[in-house]
Amino acid sequence: MKEVITSRILRTIPLLIAVCLVSIPAQAQYGGGSGTTASAETNTYVFLPGQSAVVQTGGIAGVHETYPIEGQFQLFVDFDAGTALFSQVDANLVDESPFLPTESLGELFNMAELLGTVVDDTIIDFVGKTADGMESDILLTLTFRDDSAHLTGRTVPPPNSADFFIFELDAVASKKYGGGTGEPNDPYRIATAEDLMLLGESPEDYDKHFILTAEIDLDPNLPGRKVFDKAVIAPDTDPNDEYSWFQGTPFYGVFDGNGHTISNFTYDCNGIDYIGLFGCMDGNIKDLGLIDPNIEAGTGNWVGSLVGWLREGNVTCCYAEGNSVSGTMYVGGLVGWHSGGPIINCYSTGNVSGKWWSVGGLVGFNYGTITNCTSSARVSGNNNVGGLAGDNRGTITNCYATSSVAGTEHVGGMVGENFGGEVTNCYSTSSVTGTILIGGLVGKNVSISRLNQGGGYILVGGTITNSYSTGSVSGNENIGGLVGDNLKGEIANSFWDIETSGQAISDGGTGKTTAEMQTASTFLEAGWDFVGESINGTEDIWSICEGTNYPRLAWQILVGDFVCPDGITIEDFVFFIEYWRDDNCDPSNDYCQGADLDFSGTVDEADLEILVENWLAGGND
Repeated sequence: MKEVITSRILRTIPLLIAVCLVSIPAQAQYGGGSGTTASAETNTYVFLPGQSAVVQTGGIAGVHETYPIEGQFQLFVDFDAGTALFSQVDANLVDESPFLPTESLGELFNMAELLGTVVDDTIIDFVGKTADGMESDILLTLTFRDDSAHLTGRTVPPPNSADFFIFELDAVASKKYGGGTGEPNDPYRIATAEDLMLLGESPEDYDKHFILTAEIDLDPNLPGRKVFDKAVIAPDTDPNDEYSWFQGTPFYGVFDGNGHTISNFTYDCNGIDYIGLFGCMDGNIKDLGLIDPNIEAGTGNWVGSLVGWLREGNVTCCYAEGNSVSGTMYVGGLVGWHSGGPIINCYSTGNVSGKWWSVGGLVGFNYGTITNCTSSARVSGNNNVGGLAGDNRGTITNCYATSSVAGTEHVGGMVGENFGGEVTNCYSTSSVTGTILIGGLVGKNVSISRLNQGGGYILVGGTITNSYSTGSVSGNENIGGLVGDNLKGEIANSFWDIETSGQAISDGGTGKTTAEMQTASTFLEAGWDFVGESINGTEDIWSICEGTNYPRLAWQILVGDFVCPDGITIEDFVFFIEYWRDDNCDPSNDYCQGADLDFSGTVDEADLEILVENWLAGGND
């Protein structure tokens, strides 16, 4: 049989190469834009201190006053139509004067009613009338210079008027961030390290929407960068008060990473809490990657590369690669303390360490929900140390850890202590070492008592369901292949490998040999929901290549990994070519057994491109 398969593969290779060469068009180099300029855009500009003022002259008293300007404005420009307007003005003249009719710059020049004409790409002329009943003419000119706008002009009283003031404007305003207005349909654009640091210094914008438009390098050795001594965004404003919770303004807007990365975020300070790119988060972060974050928090707590305290917000499709994160308590590779909304489709790699307790590869302390996440970070700590989460009092579902975990007490390959929490459809291949209460999946599993409506107490949480572990486990006391110690918790349909773990016992779960752990029937008979069967459910949670690997979560499987062994290999290309040009793909045949990757009805060049992209992205690992 092996010879037959090899012969088929060899016959397929020339066809595969020919198809790849003929079918996949050359990809254009991405230059950071679509090649076209938006015909209409709205941007926010902030007046620069020392460069922005209004001069008031005239009147019977011979007034001559200069007023600095503080604030910002939003400018809408439609280049195709050749028109412009001030869509919002939030700026004031700073110094008070009895001669000023208003301190509002917008009211003084009636900016909301001015009509702008685009002269060319750099100049816009505005005209209008004042709204003070005198109907003086207003003539303003706005000139673009790189990312700034120079605004000049004046009010012109009617002919032969008496006792009129003239107001002259000369101001320079810098485009706020990389553009945008901070609204959901027009988020502020973060394009540089300077933009990102400006956001951190602007708590008044923490409720706005932001989008990352470029890769950002925070390497402190680069010009304008630094080693941070507090969270970049939403830091604690009273870090010396060790007896209080977070003091400051949390970020409760939206930060869309847009598939981009922030690299070399470096923090080094001792004894400060709530450390991460975001100190405290009540909003949403999505599609953001951190590369090589380096956080040395010393005795600081609530430490994560992305978020120190995820209080109420959501984190979706985010990751931290090459972590070096250290602190004392509540230390995680991505999030230090998670008490809010879900963390979904996230991962972390690198090293995470804590001096005391609640140290995890992804999350230090979890009170929320974690779904479809993973960590391969090496984790070390003292108490409550886990490959994914140090402490779990929430819900962890469809996750896995491939870490090495070391601690003293309550140490687990997935979770250090599962205290009233839930672990469902998870697995760990982590190696685990410690002293007491050490488990391949969970160090200590505890069900907690809660008062019910009838006045009695019921046990809740502390559940482990449809999960397994395979990593080596070593310690001195209360050591288990799956769980070190189970205190009134419920462990159902869960397993550990007695050979690879080196442990024949566990305080819960069922021990199996490696061969049994790599056999589908072991898990199917326990009610696990696998791809390709419906008796145990139709969610298709698990998949297995029998005899070569343990069960894997279906979401792990890359698009294009059609057949065993795991990963995109030549066998998958052979499978794909067998359906080449088949134009009868539909739900009845599972879109040609999955070969129609874009569900177009035909297995063609578009599907091949998807397959090759995933293979080149590492699907053959």
